[in-house]
Amino acid sequence: MNTWMHIIDVGHTAVMVPVAGAIAAWLVLGRAWKLALWWCLIFAAGLGIVAASKIAYLGWGLEIPAIGFKALSGHAWRTTATLPVLFFVLLQDLPPRWRLRGALFGLLLSAALAILLVVFDFHTVSEVVVSFVLGIGACLAFRHAAASLPAPRVGRWAAPLSLASFVLICALKPASITPRLVDVALYFSGREAPYRWSDGNVLPLPRKQRREC
Repeated sequence: MNTWMHIIDVGHTAVMVPVAGAIAAWLVLGRAWKLALWWCLIFAAGLGIVAASKIAYLGWGLEIPAIGFKALSGHAWRTTATLPVLFFVLLQDLPPRWRLRGALFGLLLSAALAILLVVFDFHTVSEVVVSFVLGIGACLAFRHAAASLPAPRVGRWAAPLSLASFVLICALKPASITPRLVDVALYFSGREAPYRWSDGNVLPLPRKQRREC
């Protein structure tokens, strides 16, 4: 169980946000300014959509009971949006077919993580599938932007500086943002307690039990 949980944790905000930041740093260091901006906008928009879906349920209990959908999976969306782009960018100097294979490999890893989320009951099938599809949409949006913009001209300092940006963002502890979603939901909904992920009842929920994926 612990081994599988470590794999699932790859999709956590504490990991994927620094990875996304490292990708942006790689593009900036390669002077692909517009492509870096597009990547930041795509990733930020996706995070916003995921956060909005969680806030809607936590604060107002908005869901689709017929398909068991309460909120998007941040783990599934982040990995699907980020890993294919990571391999696509790192393999930029190789022939197009290898870049495509790298992106597909990243997508395969994301699919494996998405399956684990369902197996261990972190999310329903509908929540994971929708999140996975949205993640693919983010990848395609980046690919479309990359096809029409100059490719980054990466120098020898790109790798160490991108790694440094990863470490720096990790030090900022982006995972600490997740519990704030409950606070935002309660503030705007006017409730004293959030809807619970387990049964939808409005009861106080210990912070350690709030689902963050």
